Amino acid sequence: MAKSNFFIIIIFVLILIVFTFPLFLHLTCYIPGFSSTDEPLATLWNSWLAKYSFTHHLPTTFTFLFAYPFGIASDTSGFVSYLWKAVNYFLSITTSPVLNYNIQVLFNSLLSAVCVYFLVLYLAKSRLGAVFSAIAFTFCPYQFARAWQHLGLTYNQWIPLILFSAILLKDDLSRKRSFFFLLSLLLVFSFDFSIMYLAAISLAAFFIYVLLHNWRIKIRERGIGKSEIRFFKNAFLIGIFAFIVLLPQFAPIITNRLKLSSTTAASVFNPYHRPFEDLFEQSARPLSYLLPATTHPVFGKFTEQFIGSKLYGTSLTEHTLYLGWIPLILAFIAFLRWKKDRKKPRAGEDHYFGFFLFLALFAWLFSQPPWWKIGPLKIWMPSFLMYKILPMYRAYCRFGIVLMLAVAVTAGFGLKFILERFKTKKARLAVSMLFCGLLLFEFWNYPPFKVIDVSRAPQAYSWLKAQAQDFAIAEYPLDCQGANVMYMFYQTKHEKKMINGTIPGTKANDLARTITRLSSPETARMLAWMGVKYVLVHYDGYLQTELIKDKDELETIPKNKGLKLVRSFPEQECLEENIFCTKKTGKIDVYEVVARIK
Repeated sequence: MAKSNFFIIIIFVLILIVFTFPLFLHLTCYIPGFSSTDEPLATLWNSWLAKYSFTHHLPTTFTFLFAYPFGIASDTSGFVSYLWKAVNYFLSITTSPVLNYNIQVLFNSLLSAVCVYFLVLYLAKSRLGAVFSAIAFTFCPYQFARAWQHLGLTYNQWIPLILFSAILLKDDLSRKRSFFFLLSLLLVFSFDFSIMYLAAISLAAFFIYVLLHNWRIKIRERGIGKSEIRFFKNAFLIGIFAFIVLLPQFAPIITNRLKLSSTTAASVFNPYHRPFEDLFEQSARPLSYLLPATTHPVFGKFTEQFIGSKLYGTSLTEHTLYLGWIPLILAFIAFLRWKKDRKKPRAGEDHYFGFFLFLALFAWLFSQPPWWKIGPLKIWMPSFLMYKILPMYRAYCRFGIVLMLAVAVTAGFGLKFILERFKTKKARLAVSMLFCGLLLFEFWNYPPFKVIDVSRAPQAYSWLKAQAQDFAIAEYPLDCQGANVMYMFYQTKHEKKMINGTIPGTKANDLARTITRLSSPETARMLAWMGVKYVLVHYDGYLQTELIKDKDELETIPKNKGLKLVRSFPEQECLEENIFCTKKTGKIDVYEVVARIK
């Protein structure tokens, strides 16, 4: 049994290597990603900052390296997950930022497969069905879209883990299973906030289902059974203990939620009060679930024509929710079998299969916009009500991964029922491989390769790093609407203080908004006052906007007598055409600030 499980885990690893190729060959140089997003680069910057602060004996919660000379807090939300922070900090100071990122992404993917595998193996008693379910959940397009953009959202393994532990506790209130449920709670609520939310709602759905299951019998007997009472009691006590343990990390977010969400305006920069309109933009659409991902090398072009439509959605990543037609067909087969056999359940199969059907409906409703409007009729959805409680959460389309979990689990049952028709092991294995192969083709995502080469940077930053003096720099166009992620990443190469990266609503940002015109002599004098020695001017930043005023500004900058052109670096390209890289950039001019302070 143990050997079989080990062999299956090796299979998961091999599929992971293939699906992320060529990442495994360049774990210290590449990260998962694609050209339309640069958000992972901010994660690399945070990892670099942790190690830089450690080696230079600087504080870890505040830095003057960014938004200089005012500085900036390393975490603006107030929420501190101690376990994730400890894991991240340890990996940051013992590895490189790139390796740190890859370790977490790949480990999370493997653990997702393992958790779903053992969950379905326990429920369906089918090893091959469990393998299929694990592959469906782990290698679905949503998982890769998250790995290409948000490291925190790759921790999806905690969702099946918490449900598995709750099911085990429901079946047997032993000390071991109670401890496992406690451990699962601690893990779920110690990482990304979005994962916490998705897992909490999924767990709530399980409790509701247990309470409502066989409701006719419960009404007739005027109450729930003793075993269910004991289960709810134990789960409640374990939950209270977990809450007490985790309270220190949630105290700041609770306090700030009460203080800031109602007294500050809704904004994408306000972590406690997001704009209500975002709930419409970042909610699921019907075709998001039914059309292959835009990254599919064969069918992706077909899906691309629906991006921006009301039936699919506007976001290339947030609306990548494809469930796969193979899992949906298998889930439907399982549903028909379950419906037929409901009157003769098999040792709990009927009970828990019904739950995952319920979870699928639950997750689908949560992924919808705040309301449906059909003529004069308005039908409210859960996201509208939940926004009243948690206005900091806006991307309800992310409940698509919970729906994917429900579909994957029920599809595992469907494959099991199909395999029962075959008498030999070879035939069952061949059929399983056929379904897994078709599934993997549905979820295929290259070419082009979905990796970013982050090992190289433009020559301007190598030159800048070689300047030994301690000084600050400024990168233009100045980022006043929000931190330019590429500027952040390039700081990991040159390691100089920067005035960039200010947050709207702060004193630093208010000052930055007054010096956006680099052609102004007053801007040069202000930069000198701020301690800036060099200014890097990115031609792409001015030319790609296609605004006449920006092009005029670029032509006027050299006329500023407070600036002296010292170097000009030509446009650079990536070494490999099929791989996006951070070396690619337009022309960069480097000016020395020679203006005098008044």
